[in-house]
Amino acid sequence: MTLQLLSKPQAIRTTQKTSKMHFKQFLSTLRIKEQEEQTASLVEEVTKEIYEEIPNTKVAEIIKEYHDVKVTDTLIESYVELASSNIFSVDPVICELRKYNKLDTLVEGKLNYTLNDGSVIAINESTQDCLNKLLHNQNEIIEHMRQSKENFLYVLERIGE
Repeated sequence: MTLQLLSKPQAIRTTQKTSKMHFKQFLSTLRIKEQEEQTASLVEEVTKEIYEEIPNTKVAEIIKEYHDVKVTDTLIESYVELASSNIFSVDPVICELRKYNKLDTLVEGKLNYTLNDGSVIAINESTQDCLNKLLHNQNEIIEHMRQSKENFLYVLERIGE
């Protein structure tokens, strides 16, 4: 192995070139991250806008159809926010509201949900209806399913037994 000694100016130029190269890679990575964040933010904004286009009177009708509660602006806002979050739910109001957003059905006839671990799952509408009936007021099971894909699939397997 031959060790080559560089003069001080050569060493500085080599270090500068390496630094510039690392800096360019850093900037490139930073731009990609910014673009991903902007895309996610834009999708979230568009989704919320779609739900906000549903008249509050329609949201109130849907809530009254499934629940015997006093409908307030706060309740309507909460339901719209939950529906736009893509969180797994067996609440029929949220399921009904999600039908108004074409972005919520990535695949025809399936509903997609984003779980806490970041994974996305898609289930048939018939599976959703079945879960709505079986898991009504089963908050612990629902929370367990929201945690990860593995938990979600485990509960589905257990229900299928």
